[in-house]
Amino acid sequence: MRIVSREMVVVVGLPVVAPFQDLSTLVPAAWRQLFDRCADLPPSADGTFAEASYHLGEGRYHEVVGVAVPPQTSISGQWTAAHVPAGDWAYCRHTGPVEQIGETFGAIEQWLREQGRTVGGMKLDLGYRADTEPQVHELYVHVPGSDPA
Repeated sequence: MRIVSREMVVVVGLPVVAPFQDLSTLVPAAWRQLFDRCADLPPSADGTFAEASYHLGEGRYHEVVGVAVPPQTSISGQWTAAHVPAGDWAYCRHTGPVEQIGETFGAIEQWLREQGRTVGGMKLDLGYRADTEPQVHELYVHVPGSDPA
């Protein structure tokens, strides 16, 4: 794990707003819907898909499953956009099963606490694929207070 600096991106796709305990059902359903409609999405730079997650408080989350695109990308259709800020992010590569991504995010958060850093409410997961090829996920947790002015 390490701290990296990221530029702002926008994740364009389908929203899921739900309590944490419902995400394991609702997010995979949103991915299936997205993959059925992915031809209507703006193209991602590397052909992979992304998930942005923002903790709303009291155990509720706002997720957007879709593609990560530059902020100036024109967005058409019935898509939701999650603006992922520039700044410092804790980073870790996840190569295990998709079902264990939550555990890896937990490990990133624990590492941040051990480093004396604040854990931000936004997460970014890059690496989902519409095909059955193995997935490598680039996981990021926002480190607040590091955003450019």
